[in-house]
Formats: sequence, structure tokens, C-alpha cells
Amino acid sequence: MKKFALLINGRLGLRILRYVICQKEIEIIGIVINSNNKRSSTYLDSVSSILRQYFKDVPVISFEDVADNYIRIERLLKDSDYGVSALFGHLLPKNLLEDIQCEIINLHPSMLPIGRGADPIPWSIIGKERQGVTIHILDSGLDTGYILSQKEFDTNIGMNAGEIYELATELLFREFESIFTPWINKEVKVSVQCEIPSSLHKSSELENIRIINFNEVATFGEFVRKLQALTFSDGRKPSFMDESGRLWLIDISITPGGEID
Repeated sequence: MKKFALLINGRLGLRILRYVICQKEIEIIGIVINSNNKRSSTYLDSVSSILRQYFKDVPVISFEDVADNYIRIERLLKDSDYGVSALFGHLLPKNLLEDIQCEIINLHPSMLPIGRGADPIPWSIIGKERQGVTIHILDSGLDTGYILSQKEFDTNIGMNAGEIYELATELLFREFESIFTPWINKEVKVSVQCEIPSSLHKSSELENIRIINFNEVATFGEFVRKLQALTFSDGRKPSFMDESGRLWLIDISITPGGEID
């Protein structure tokens, strides 16, 4: 019986939980979910509801329980053979990752090394980068581990960050399904991330540009990409501050037109 730890968030995390919990010869021995300020208010209830359906008595740890003293998560990962991180919004301490034998894979919504760190989809829109997904082995660096699977997908200027995110999470789940059994059976060939210039961002950086100033100067293309990048599937939208200091929410919709003769 292979012992698993899950570090999950969002709808993708719930899909991963349902998938792993149904696999033969797999035992989930613990789940870590995002801290209160990084997850929905009903997320713990959703995880608990899934576990009850399958009669699984599995401890669920909220990350704030171990933010300063990570003994519980250290014990969980040391007791696990494998781990899956799906949209988990926290960095695990470097010394913890170096001290465990558990192999953890991370499901990341970008074409690594493009889009390392937080909010890879919005920053890839702003930077006119390719969009895609990567499943890689978690190491002590930030999104730097060996790649198990990577897929690019097409987007266009009419798609906002929320729409691209939905495509990315669906593709991540399909890729996870396809590599799961080969991965735990040590049958997946890994590859090193390519050496190209890549961006690296923190969560606070995107919030710092969410309000567009009246006097901001940009090309039309840059302006459109910024609006698309700041429009999320959870309802968050970019704001515009007029000359009086009043804020206005911005909705943008771009649809294909006819051909130009």
C-alpha cells in the first residue's frame, strides 16, 4: 500500500482528491489545505464531505496550523511515499523538503520555466508568453524541479485570465490522470527544465497593478493585455481610478470580427 499526502486548493484540488482516493493500493494519510486567507470559506467543508463519502478517516491540516511550527506537516511527509501539490498557495520550507524522502509532484499552470511563482497566467498574458501546464517534481527551489509532463495550449486576445485558468486546470487534471500510474511505478522519464530567461513573481505584485491610474501610459495592446490579465474567474476585475479618485470596475469583451479586405 502506497501512502500519499495531498496539498490541495481550488476545484482542481478537489478533483485530485476524488481521483487519488479511488485508486487501488493507495492510502491517503493526510491532507494539507491552504490557510484561511488563501482558500474559500467552504473549502474545508468540501474536503470533509468528499472524505465522508468514501468513509476515509484522514486528518485535514490547515496550513496556518504549521506556518511557524511545521512538525505536523513534517511528520505527514516523512510518513508518506508520495505527495501531490495542486494549486497549493504556500512554499514549503527548504530544510523540510531536503529532509524528507517523499516524492512530491506539483501541478503548475504554466510552461515552466516561464511563469515561476505566483499568478503565472496573468503575467504570461502581460508578457505575451506561451500558455500551458507543467507537472514537475517539487524540490527546494521555486518551480525548478524535474518535469514529468508539459503541454502547451492555444489562446487568443479574446480570452481573459479566468478563461485561460479554466483551460489550464482541466488540462492539468487530464495530464495528472495520464501520468499517475506510470509515475508511482517509476516509469515516467523526467526532463530538466530548459535554460531560458523566465519571470518570477509574488502574489502581492499582481494586486499592486490591479488599479489602473488615469494617467497611465501604454500602447493599446499593452492596455488590453493588462485588462485581460486582471480579469479572474472568481469575479475579480481590474479597476480604473479617475481624476477625482473614484474607482470604477472594468469589464472587457473582445470577439472576433470580419476579415479586412
